[in-house]
Amino acid sequence: MVTYTSDQGIGSGVPLGGIGAGKIEIDNKGKMVNLTIANNWTFPIKEMLGFHIFIKPDDSEPFFLQKELRFLSLNKLATNLTYEGKYPFVRISGGKVNAVMEAFSPIIPSDVLDSSLPSIGISIKVKGSSSGTIAVSISNICGLNKIGRYNERVKGGIRTKNSRSNEYDPYNGEMSLISLSPSKIITQYNFHVNRGLEKTLNLHRLIENEAPWDALLNDKDYPSDDGESQGSYYLPAGLISNRYDKGEELKFVLSWYFNKPWVYYPYRHYYANYFSSSLEVANYFLDNFDILRKKTFEWQENLIDPSLPEWLKDAVINSTYILSSSTWLDEKGRFSIYEAPEIGPMLGTIGGVVYETGSLPIILMFPELEKSFLKMISLSIREDGYVPHDLGTYSLDSPSDGTTAPPKWKDTNTTFILLVYRYYIRTKDKDFLMEMYPTVLKAMEWIIKQDKDNDGLPDLDGSCDTGYDCVPMEGTSSYTSSLYIASLISMIEISQILGDSKNSERMRLLLQKAKDSFNRLFDGKKFIAWTGKPQHNNASFAAQIFGEWWSLILGIEDITDKDKIISSLDTIYRVNGNSSKYCTPNMAREDGGPVDIDSQLTSSWPRLVFSLSALAYSLGKKEWLSLAKKEWDNLVNQGLTWNHPSIIHGEDGKPDKPFLDHYAGSAALWSFTYKYTLEHLSDKK
Repeated sequence: MVTYTSDQGIGSGVPLGGIGAGKIEIDNKGKMVNLTIANNWTFPIKEMLGFHIFIKPDDSEPFFLQKELRFLSLNKLATNLTYEGKYPFVRISGGKVNAVMEAFSPIIPSDVLDSSLPSIGISIKVKGSSSGTIAVSISNICGLNKIGRYNERVKGGIRTKNSRSNEYDPYNGEMSLISLSPSKIITQYNFHVNRGLEKTLNLHRLIENEAPWDALLNDKDYPSDDGESQGSYYLPAGLISNRYDKGEELKFVLSWYFNKPWVYYPYRHYYANYFSSSLEVANYFLDNFDILRKKTFEWQENLIDPSLPEWLKDAVINSTYILSSSTWLDEKGRFSIYEAPEIGPMLGTIGGVVYETGSLPIILMFPELEKSFLKMISLSIREDGYVPHDLGTYSLDSPSDGTTAPPKWKDTNTTFILLVYRYYIRTKDKDFLMEMYPTVLKAMEWIIKQDKDNDGLPDLDGSCDTGYDCVPMEGTSSYTSSLYIASLISMIEISQILGDSKNSERMRLLLQKAKDSFNRLFDGKKFIAWTGKPQHNNASFAAQIFGEWWSLILGIEDITDKDKIISSLDTIYRVNGNSSKYCTPNMAREDGGPVDIDSQLTSSWPRLVFSLSALAYSLGKKEWLSLAKKEWDNLVNQGLTWNHPSIIHGEDGKPDKPFLDHYAGSAALWSFTYKYTLEHLSDKK
């Protein structure tokens, strides 16, 4: 597991929440932060005020399982914590009696329903105490306007609502917190202090009401408030507590239900097809707590290549976090991944090593979701055959040609073709392949026409018309050419599967011409980056053979001679891999000179580094693990384990501020285990 202490600064905790349901993070200080459960992926709630886990042993001192508190006199009950994350599990431990809290959300292969639950399970065990009390509290975040918020008592706990939210309010919904047979429920109290001096102090700093906690400490009852919030200073909170005996694990469930469409996201959630309230979700989760946890553990144990180093297995598993932080799954079953939910909320970005790497755990564990995405992309293709860059910003229905459009990118069409073939390889769904075939042919024709000089490879026009959208490459690019060759190989395979010998033979002729021209880009050590402007001084381009990554994933023939692939990887390892102590930049010069084109090139794309490292590792070049580990360690050391940026700057190892957050390509680490996992899943059928 990745481990932090509560003294370290980390930007994000492990995201918890079902696919497309929004997320909650519990950070290394024991706070509940960065909530996006109310259709607010781009505008997270920074912290749920009033969330606590409180431990009152009968045989030791009481404490909160938190590093920082906002009370006047109870701050002494804070404790140092150890924080461990292995998505979708987070464990926090602390206190003299060693209390351990584990929170998780179910992610279960081939089970979309249980993997899309809007809820988290919380279990707590106090290892060094014979008996005592455990309490969990939350506050009411329902409704953008605080007015009208209220809590109600339900079987096993509390439910939070807002009677005055309107139909256009994305926060119009509810939450529930329940456990089995709680010993005490305080349905509602004001999070804020409400007495004289304390209230005056609260004008200058946030101070929390400690009266309910004093009642727990002194084994007294505390009267619950009734009624709705009528002023901004009243924030309804509530808590439930349970008694524990030695070695007993107590279980709680926190669930949510925010299903109102609004202007940014005019959709309802997939979970609403099966549940009508947060309480229904919570009861379902609590009834099935152990089996949901067991099945989630199983994929971590069974689907990851056991031959990988422990740090790499942890990295692969944790990279799956984008399923909670960055996905939409609507009531129709339409699925997609945000490129970067807060800073770049484009859904379904393809090309530039984005969706194609980010969706690796999706195609393996939830192929029906991948099918949904591919259908949406196919319906979005332009009349001329161009495949859009994404499905839309804040949208599944407003496809965009790209961040630099009107120029049309030269890596989206090839990526779409490769994604369709990848889906077939995973599922052997010939009917779907046949359904997609006319669209795939149309997409292929468009990219073929981008060969302006008749050398057999698509040309770039210098208008930033690729996933490297800050780099005005001109002429023939090794990056886009390698993708084109991989797509031609896949088209031959697809045509043969569907019995289209005419197109199969045509693609074979195009492939030979493309390979011949591509090989002419090889300078004896590597494939040159591009043939036109701007001047790159023969620098080594990390993406020069990215099409070969697709050969690894799809199990197709190599894009060129194996010795040229090995030589190129050796050059990238030697030149790019040694040009920064933090990462492996996209471009570097062998003579150590500067690459004065754009910082996008002097920075690394972690997703590309992980993909190329996996490719090299599959070819027996184990030294590439050092580059992957360098990239991973830099992310972990900066507290970015569960929030990968799109780029890391080579000079200082840091991302932009702000950076493209929770980047879709984070799951590229699955490249290391993809073939193993695919074979394992095939064996289970």
